[in-house]
Amino acid sequence: MQTLTMEEIQLDALREVGNIGAGHAMTSLATMLDKRVDMFVPRVGVIGLNEFVSLAGGAENCSAGIYMHVEGDAPGHIAFLMPYHAACRLVDSLLGYPDGTVTELDEMGASAIMEVGNILASSYQNALSEMTGLDMLSSPPALAVDMTASILSAIASAFIDIQESILTIVTQIDGYLGSLEGYFIYIPEPGSLNSILNALGLECTL
Repeated sequence: MQTLTMEEIQLDALREVGNIGAGHAMTSLATMLDKRVDMFVPRVGVIGLNEFVSLAGGAENCSAGIYMHVEGDAPGHIAFLMPYHAACRLVDSLLGYPDGTVTELDEMGASAIMEVGNILASSYQNALSEMTGLDMLSSPPALAVDMTASILSAIASAFIDIQESILTIVTQIDGYLGSLEGYFIYIPEPGSLNSILNALGLECTL
């Protein structure tokens, strides 16, 4: 049997967190849409914010992001980001419009995306909390529509250097809409990511 390295063990544990969160989110989203939705996690990693910007399509790629401040045993920020065009397609579905109708998010569209983003981000946060036993309390969600780099910089600038590492869970949403990709991120305050991994039984220092 192949011996796993500590890095592989960590990623395996975080992938399980992602799968549990995706399962919760899938159920909630399918109920909202009244249609079958498949959701899975193709990639999980702990990367730098600049690396995430490249992963999400580049600094100038426009995204819709739902983010919440997290307090408790592992403080930081959590967010769920979707490419802007994917958010518009999702609004079409939520509001019963033909695909391609929404090209800009008005007040109603923004409200719909905020509700979906809140469900997705909260599902992952709850999965983290349930698996680790850590107390994680989030603030009400806020919506930002901007270039991906600008959204991340605004979240991170208050407490963390842009080069610091974040937990990234790539979420693939499949179904009648086709394929949509979104990104759950957890941007920890110093020591918080170690607290999560240690609570999972993985003694480490990142």
